[in-house]
Amino acid sequence: MLPTLRAAIKLVLFLFIVLSFILTSLVWKLVIRNISKRRWFYTRTLSFYCRLCLWAASTKVRVLNLPKNNEQHALIVSNHVGMLDILILASIRPTLFITSFELKESPGVGLLTEMGGCLYVERRNRANITLEIHSIRQALEQGYNVVLFPEATATNGERVIPFKKSLMTAAAGTGIPIQPVVLNYRKVNGEPMSHKWRDYVFWYGDQTFPPALWRLLSVGSVEAEAEFLKPVICHTHEDRRMVAQHAYDEIVAKYTPILAPHPEVLEGCIPTEV
Repeated sequence: MLPTLRAAIKLVLFLFIVLSFILTSLVWKLVIRNISKRRWFYTRTLSFYCRLCLWAASTKVRVLNLPKNNEQHALIVSNHVGMLDILILASIRPTLFITSFELKESPGVGLLTEMGGCLYVERRNRANITLEIHSIRQALEQGYNVVLFPEATATNGERVIPFKKSLMTAAAGTGIPIQPVVLNYRKVNGEPMSHKWRDYVFWYGDQTFPPALWRLLSVGSVEAEAEFLKPVICHTHEDRRMVAQHAYDEIVAKYTPILAPHPEVLEGCIPTEV
């Protein structure tokens, strides 16, 4: 199938799924007044529709070492390269995501974050950090899984950049574990993941959302892997640096970086046939 036709068919499916998700979430917003209870429905709705979105995007996910206790919740920390990370983590278990007010203000994507029950932080102004940590802690204590991408940005996959530590304080002293998860993208169109396919699968830097989505939907298949690593407890506020470094080291040890292209390969070159 031609890449353009494939992308067009998948886009129709994808938009139908997203529209259904928004309408379902709007029903919860109108019917359920209690915010905490509404979030319970938001997370389960998001998890269901993310599985459908992965199907529409022809993405298969292998999950390794998933904790067997479904009642155990955690502050999940993971490396981050783009939109598929969110779909994958939400599809595994119902969860809330921490994202920025900047993304909330983005047309279209902002509505999706609201309907997903996201927790917002202001990365451009740290004056409200105490209140933001309190809201994350409250969600954890209410029994939600919460996902934090501590790199604070999506990367090009060549390395995992050092973690920002402040928001990990939300789990300090609660007894709720910090759960590192490493995401690796193994194959695209049956070929090993490489720089050739990076800009089809990853969404990072100043790329805008519609072209990034179109490129993702144009590929025939994606194979990804989510590996749950050994959780760690942050006992005190002062522990967060040690815990953040531990989580970072564990993820880096298991992450397979996307190697930079050879000098003769033009940077950012995208193959014409997918």
